[in-house]
Amino acid sequence: MPNKLSAEKSYYLQQHSKNPINWYPWGKEALYKSKKENKIIILSIGYSSCHWCHVMEKESFQNTSISKFMNDNFISIKVDREERPDIDNLYMEALQCMGIQGGWPLNIFLLPNLKPFYGGTYFNPNQWYSVLNNILDAYTSNRKEFTKSSEKFTKDLKKSHREKYSSENEFSIKTLVNEIKIKFDYEEGGVDRVQKFPMPSLWNSLLFYSYNNNDKEIFNHISNTVDKIIEGGIYDQLKGGFYRYATDKKWRIPHFEKMLYDNGQLLELLSNMYSITKKNRFKSIIKDTINWVTDEMTNNLGGFYSSIDADSEGKEGEYYLWEYDEIKNILNNKELKLAKKIFKISLSGDLKHKIILKRKYLKFEIKEETNDLKRKLLKVRELRIKPVIDKKIILSWNSIMLKGILSSYQATGNEKYLSIATKNANFIKNQFLKKKNLKRIYKSKVNAFLEDYAHTISAFIKLFETTQKIEYLDIARDLLEDSIKLFYDKKNKMFYFSGPNNEKLLTNKIEIFDNVIPSSNSVMFNNLLILGKIYNDKLYINLYNEMTKKLKKYLNNYEFMSNWIFINELNQKMINEIEIRDVSYNHKITKEINSWYLPNKILMYNNRPFSSYTKNENLKLSIYLCRNNVCNNIIHSMNNLKNTINSNQFGY
Repeated sequence: MPNKLSAEKSYYLQQHSKNPINWYPWGKEALYKSKKENKIIILSIGYSSCHWCHVMEKESFQNTSISKFMNDNFISIKVDREERPDIDNLYMEALQCMGIQGGWPLNIFLLPNLKPFYGGTYFNPNQWYSVLNNILDAYTSNRKEFTKSSEKFTKDLKKSHREKYSSENEFSIKTLVNEIKIKFDYEEGGVDRVQKFPMPSLWNSLLFYSYNNNDKEIFNHISNTVDKIIEGGIYDQLKGGFYRYATDKKWRIPHFEKMLYDNGQLLELLSNMYSITKKNRFKSIIKDTINWVTDEMTNNLGGFYSSIDADSEGKEGEYYLWEYDEIKNILNNKELKLAKKIFKISLSGDLKHKIILKRKYLKFEIKEETNDLKRKLLKVRELRIKPVIDKKIILSWNSIMLKGILSSYQATGNEKYLSIATKNANFIKNQFLKKKNLKRIYKSKVNAFLEDYAHTISAFIKLFETTQKIEYLDIARDLLEDSIKLFYDKKNKMFYFSGPNNEKLLTNKIEIFDNVIPSSNSVMFNNLLILGKIYNDKLYINLYNEMTKKLKKYLNNYEFMSNWIFINELNQKMINEIEIRDVSYNHKITKEINSWYLPNKILMYNNRPFSSYTKNENLKLSIYLCRNNVCNNIIHSMNNLKNTINSNQFGY
């Protein structure tokens, strides 16, 4: 018999709706029942493409004896972290306050007042049964200790970021850069850890730093990192798209889920690398990844789905793995010989004797031959049982992918990408922005969080930069005004993650640290800077400056403050404000300027609001390169503009 999750729209919750556990969704019914019966809450948080979530479900949540014990003694609540990031952020921090490393599934125990006292991530069945028994026994015999522990952890949660993370020493970018250099894996790329996450925000930040400080050591490391990622098993060599992360130092063996936000950010990083280097391999990866997004991750209105599961047929990566004999039967001898070189195929395999396709770019590789190999192998793979797509459409993640595709268009000039981006922008406008209350998920009742506002503002600024259509800029500004009203905290000079339209939890968190996705506050930091300069708006600039003061007390780890430092660097390097006056709009000029690696630019073509520099508008082409509303002499050609910009930055 289905449990209370059967009526939920979340695919992750639906996955658990036939468990023998009496799961409840987060809401009044479950919370009231816990208080009424004075029972501990088991809060279990995960997401649909999470491999270890599936493992724990199969091992423990489908186990009859474990289920009965949970049903008799606890109130069990399931939460989709992608639907409710506010709940996930809060209780993940609680877990870390307990000194336990975070991850998913997140299983945390709460008193009926929702205060946490114990938690963990994945438990095997024996561990889980033991934990349940021990907690129940302890709760029955010594409830005061539980209350004491929960009060301590709740107090830690409510501490301000100033109390927890501030430093007496103001940061030095050079010091922080040197600190991150120490962590580099110079041989295999990335940061020197056993598990390798792509971390595009970190590399984009360091890319700009290296470009503007002529730090070739860092640039070479980024270039090596990107090469290792696109050559490794973490990239789907047949279809395109990147998996979540690698479980080894050499990027060979991935966790096979594909997340929209990873791919959107990696498109931006690859686009930046292509703009600088013009390497065709980057262009090719961009093309294949966008093709994958449009083929598998897009609905008919242009909205992007959230993720593809790691598992199929009950096994992780089953859809993507190969037997050697299988490949041998598909290809002729000549093709097999070539495939061994290009896809690094070995008889021994990579994962339990199965082959993960990797990539080697040969010096004299024939493109048509490589594409034939890919087509043949992909044709067979397509016949397999595919991993499930979570068709949840999340506003912030759509905006991240929108930015990635726009970056791809800017770098390559491929008009197809602009068409895809425009369709998605129209979807966001029509399905999200025209609603009375901004929602986080398409056809969901969950109100949007700061994360959704921040990334959408950023995406529409990028849309304006790309197309020069003022309507996109107007949307960005309207959303910024709403964000300030809903989320800004005058005391902390930062933005809360949740606003008055969101459910009130134990405490309202301020998201500071950049991780796999840049923090919502760092994205807002950038939005304030850009729109403040475009509109010459004192309020936005003042808020930006106040956040800067706070920032200088938080910065002590480059790895988790990368986007903040990137934006601070943009401002320190004085953003190039390129104002173009022309009789008529010339798309080619905008297209050419956007193809340059120039992340610290604001491009305005005939339409800067409140521009202080409007003379000579009758000239056919007048270009002003400005900084902080101070402009140079008129430039009349694109070559002169490029030379002027290049003379003021190192480059390579």
